[in-house]
Amino acid sequence: MALHDLVGSSRSSQNVFRILVTVLLILTFVQLAASASTATDSLKAYKKFIKDKCNSTTYPKVCYKSLYPYASQIKRNSVTLTKLSIHVALKAAKSANSTLTKLSNSKGKLTHGETSVIADCRENIDETLDMLEQSAEGLAHLNGASTADEKFQWDSIKTWMSAAITDEGTCTDEFDEIQVRPSLQENIKTTVFNVSWLTTNALALVNRLY
Repeated sequence: MALHDLVGSSRSSQNVFRILVTVLLILTFVQLAASASTATDSLKAYKKFIKDKCNSTTYPKVCYKSLYPYASQIKRNSVTLTKLSIHVALKAAKSANSTLTKLSNSKGKLTHGETSVIADCRENIDETLDMLEQSAEGLAHLNGASTADEKFQWDSIKTWMSAAITDEGTCTDEFDEIQVRPSLQENIKTTVFNVSWLTTNALALVNRLY
C-alpha cells in the first residue's frame, strides 16, 4: 500500500474516532441534563405535596417553612411527613429548653418574679419534651395501617401531643400575673410560641392522617 494511502486511512480513522467521541459527549450531556431536569421536577412536586398538606394545619406558612427542607426525604409520603413534623417540633422544644436554661443562669440580672416565671416555663417545656419524645417513639413503627394496635397508638400520640400544647400555653400564662420586663417576655414568647406552633401543626397532620 502506498504511503499516502496509509496516511489517508489513518486520518480517516482519527476523524471517525473524533466524531464518535463528540457524539458520546453530546449524549452524556443530554442524559445528565434530562436527569437534572427530572430531579428538579420531582423536587418541585415534593414541595407542592408538602405545601398542600400544610394548608390543612393551623399555621400553614410555619408548617411549610419547617418541612420543605426535608422534601427529598418526604417525597409524597404522608406518614413520613407526619413523623418529621413531630421530630421538627421536638427539635424546637429542645432548643427552647436550652434557651430557657441559659436565661435562668442570668440570676443576677433577673427579678424574683422573672426567675419564678422562667423556672415554671422550663418545667412546662420539660413536660412538652417528654410528650413529644413519647410521640416520636410511638410513631417509629407506625405506617398508617388500620389495625387496632395502630389505632390505639395513634390515639395515644394525639393525647400526648395535646398535653404538650397545653404545657406550652401554661408557660406563658404567668405573664398576666407576674411582671416580666418586655424584652425578656418577648424572648420567652418567641421561643415558646415557635414550639407551640410546630406542635399544633404536627397534631393537625396526625389528625389528618389518622
